[in-house]
Amino acid sequence: MKTIQRLAKTGRGGLLGLTAVWLVWAGMGMAGAQDAPGSLKVPDGVMFEKGITYGTAAGQALLLDLAKPKEGAGPFPALVLVHGGGWAAGDRSSYHEPMLAWAKQGIVCVSVDYRLAPQFKFPCQIEDVKCAVRWVRANAGKYQVDADRIGALGGSAGAHLVGLLGTTSGSGKWEGEGGHAGQSSAVRLMVCHGIPSDLLMGYLESTQQREPESGQVRSILTNFLGVTPDQGKAVYVEASPVHYVSKTSPPALLLHGSDDPLVPVKQAEVFAAALEKQGTVVELVKMEGAGHGGFGKDPARTLARLNAFLVKHLLKP
Repeated sequence: MKTIQRLAKTGRGGLLGLTAVWLVWAGMGMAGAQDAPGSLKVPDGVMFEKGITYGTAAGQALLLDLAKPKEGAGPFPALVLVHGGGWAAGDRSSYHEPMLAWAKQGIVCVSVDYRLAPQFKFPCQIEDVKCAVRWVRANAGKYQVDADRIGALGGSAGAHLVGLLGTTSGSGKWEGEGGHAGQSSAVRLMVCHGIPSDLLMGYLESTQQREPESGQVRSILTNFLGVTPDQGKAVYVEASPVHYVSKTSPPALLLHGSDDPLVPVKQAEVFAAALEKQGTVVELVKMEGAGHGGFGKDPARTLARLNAFLVKHLLKP
């Protein structure tokens, strides 16, 4: 706990040392970056468990991987990490490198799988992510987690799910039947990297984007939601985090590439404006020169903002 106490006091230190690790994440794009065979090395002082069942949905086990500090009595803050991949690809290994590094710094991290489209369409994915948060609370004692300090972070489709998770915290919406019904799925903060916050706007304005991204956007959204806006406009509205922003929404850090060709930065701007209107703490970091994934021309600045945000809103008791 000495490391956490030092970071909480200074807002600097160990987390800034994760720059190299985060640059790996920066290049993972929509589908995520998976481990090369035998490449993952668990650092000293970290316990790493793979393939933990956190719930059950549609007859299949929902799995997560967990990394936590070996030393210290805790309770530790926790981060739930949600991979991208257009709601149809990617897996929990996307965040193995950063979660191990964060665990080294005193944060319990869980990286979660969720049901994928097109076999499973919205809202299956958000139901699973909420179940994962409930699992963390249900097992807080076992893994030395502070149940009042659970945050969520995701990229691309994962950012969308984190946005839904945060803006509907405590509402009872999309809790599903995966398990741990007696626990809350509320989170203390949300970090969204490349968030699609308004899916209807994304589909309708995709015609203004260049190819191949223009067609990809429409294909990805139709695959996820099952319909085009002409066939079912309501589901596009229902699945958009921007429509659930309220005065109870948790603090948000929005990281978005200024040159994102797939999810235009306007998506983060409208989400930030909605949060600000409700008085929610929100930081929008437009990463100059970054596309969909990546930290742009000044990654150190972006990572410093991420570090400071976590220290302020998650590491402090």
